[in-house]
Amino acid sequence: MKQAGYSADVELNMADIWRKRGKPERAIAGYRKVLEQQPENSEAHKQHINLMDETKSLEAAFEHYGLLRIGEAPVEIEDSDVLCCVVVRNESLRLPFFLRYHRELGIAKFLVVDNGSTDETLDYLLEQPDVYVWQSHFSFVGANYGSVWFELLLRKYGVGHWCLIADADELFYYPDCERIDIAKLCQTQEKQGYTAYPVVLLDMYSDKSISETIYRSGEDFRAVCGYFDRQFYHSVLEEATPYRNQTIYVGGLRERIFGKAGDYYVTKVPLIKYELDCVLAGGQHWTSYPAYEISASRGALLHFKYFSSFADYVHKTLERQENYLPQYIQYAHGLAKASDLMLHSPEHSLKLEGSAQLVKLGIMQETSETARVVEFPVISPVSDLGERPLWSVMITCHRATYLAQTLESVLMQAPGLASMQIEVVVDGVDAKVQAEIRAIAQDIGAKRVQVYTHDERIRQPYILNLAISRAKGHWVHILHDDDWLAPGFYQAMTAATDSKMKPGAAFCRHRYMRDGKQRWISREEKETAGVIENWMEKIVSFCHVQFSSMVVRRDVYEKLGGFCPQAKDAADWEMWKRIAAYYPVWYEPEPLMYYREHAASETSHLLRSGKQISEARETIFITRRYLPRSEAPVLSNIALENYAFHALDMAKQQLQRQDSEAAVINMREALRCSQSVSVQKALADLLLSTEVA
Repeated sequence: MKQAGYSADVELNMADIWRKRGKPERAIAGYRKVLEQQPENSEAHKQHINLMDETKSLEAAFEHYGLLRIGEAPVEIEDSDVLCCVVVRNESLRLPFFLRYHRELGIAKFLVVDNGSTDETLDYLLEQPDVYVWQSHFSFVGANYGSVWFELLLRKYGVGHWCLIADADELFYYPDCERIDIAKLCQTQEKQGYTAYPVVLLDMYSDKSISETIYRSGEDFRAVCGYFDRQFYHSVLEEATPYRNQTIYVGGLRERIFGKAGDYYVTKVPLIKYELDCVLAGGQHWTSYPAYEISASRGALLHFKYFSSFADYVHKTLERQENYLPQYIQYAHGLAKASDLMLHSPEHSLKLEGSAQLVKLGIMQETSETARVVEFPVISPVSDLGERPLWSVMITCHRATYLAQTLESVLMQAPGLASMQIEVVVDGVDAKVQAEIRAIAQDIGAKRVQVYTHDERIRQPYILNLAISRAKGHWVHILHDDDWLAPGFYQAMTAATDSKMKPGAAFCRHRYMRDGKQRWISREEKETAGVIENWMEKIVSFCHVQFSSMVVRRDVYEKLGGFCPQAKDAADWEMWKRIAAYYPVWYEPEPLMYYREHAASETSHLLRSGKQISEARETIFITRRYLPRSEAPVLSNIALENYAFHALDMAKQQLQRQDSEAAVINMREALRCSQSVSVQKALADLLLSTEVA
């Protein structure tokens, strides 16, 4: 019985405090107290198991949740195996076809928990060579509808594996599943950077009454129940999960037949790549993985609950009190009203024809296999094996307006010809502008400055990669044509090239200029020149570095690849993060680079269109490919919140300039980055201040 004044939230907070203070026994006791009241609390189960694994043993956690291995064959799982986790109770009728269907789909091994079957289920499972069986008489609800058992099994056998979590009355379905096996699907998702694959739970039924829908063991479920509702949901809940990372669909057939009271969630995330930081949900209706790791594609779980055995199953479930009871109460009410309950309706029902049909109807969604493939273009080593300059200064250019100042700032401190390559890389301009650029280069640089013209305008990041490919120096400095350098820039950067730390890149502070006046100087990362400690965490959280202030070893580009096309105009930030993940980075505290803001700059356009934020958000997704797994979620969330605040700051400035259209765009982008309490408060304050003004 719930104690007077008991608060599960308070108890959970206390357990977290005991865990952080190194009092595992008190923390474990606290989590168990929470779980007595909230058996569906996935986070509490996760922390409870984490602590038991750390301080006792994983076997102790198995014992606590009553999970006992049945069968003598050793569990043998190959690195490439796609797994399937299932909880069963008296499912001997459905299991033969369930297993056959998913074997044909490509499932390699099944990890099955039998929750006290009294029919032939256990005997049948033990005969299957690809099925490993555990038994537990622990409460199904107490095990968070089976998710706790899966947590234990995957923690022991499935880390790094793709795993399908399904019930025995469900068939996993996805675009082109008739041709593409599940291993290929998982490979494609992983290549695109996804770790979770969402589906619609699609109820299937026959064109007869439920009581007349007779199913015989071994039959294809679809041959008996071949119909579904064309309207697969009735309402949508935005960011309704504990992690506010998904859109949840509610309703469908069950709402049409049994009413709204059952809260019929028809969103699931059954296919995941399991890692130790993953929190499993009861029924797997959501995932803890961040939104950008949840696939843009969507499949279905075809749900075959409505055989003639349905009424008996509902009755026994209500007796045992071992499922989500509000739904089963509604089922019982519906069956009581009509013993010959019919689900089929000419108005609502369609017969299943194949995966392409569900895609066409919008129930499932497919994306191009290459839609989110991240490309790091290959940078080939310098082919000329002769003496190479220390520096290659590559000035990307598509106008003549500011080029003279940029070139002069380089040449005034350029060492001898053999030590520095200087080249203007022109990005597809007309003949008149080409002539102006060449005249400036000749007038200021004479033989010191080369000019290369690309015929077509390719923009960033392609022009940056072209510049790198043309660079011959050991170190590459790419300058934009509207930035310029202070005296001493290359002298300061040479300290990095001589360092025994062998940094992969180096940068200095910069001055932010508008209309010839200094607006501000970038923040100081450290007081003295040298390698920055914990630079990866800093640069991943927000980009404080202006492009032209950074120099990079050419062999770093050769190893890591060039600027990423998917990152678009945020490709520089993505590159600085990628370098920081693998190399030390040198810092010069003197502000030796000038960044020019003007109305014609690309940055000005990005600020008004919201693309600066949306493209930054895309690089946060890309960065997770190479960040340490344990740090990626926290750092990514920090970055998303930081860019949300940055978007709101821009919106505030745009409102002050009476540019309401741009301000609204950036407010929306802020919320797409983060809807944390702090961000929502900042947005509310901004809107309130606008109304007051």
